[in-house]
Amino acid sequence: MKRIAFAFACLALLQDAAAGPLRDPFARPALPPRAQPAAEPADEAQLAAQAAAQPAPRLRALMVTPGRALANINGQILAAGEWFGDYQLIKVEERGVTLKKRGMTSVLLLDESRK
Repeated sequence: MKRIAFAFACLALLQDAAAGPLRDPFARPALPPRAQPAAEPADEAQLAAQAAAQPAPRLRALMVTPGRALANINGQILAAGEWFGDYQLIKVEERGVTLKKRGMTSVLLLDESRK
């Protein structure tokens, strides 16, 4: 009698688990929509206001494989050629990335001392 009750309890649990959609544990999480580069502001006051509103890019992680290289900048996962606000990711290397903003190139290095 106990075995039958146990079997029905297991069946009930399995039905509850099967009722929900299955999720691929290896799927990349959905990314927020990418911001396109804004139009060039007319004066320096607008430039300063935009620079203050956008957080400075911080390189959090890198993944470099023979077929693909990705960078995590401020929580956004990017590949070369993609945009982060006004910055375009130019190159991903093992220790850092190269960004371009309004013709100016800068390099962000991975800070390995923070763990």
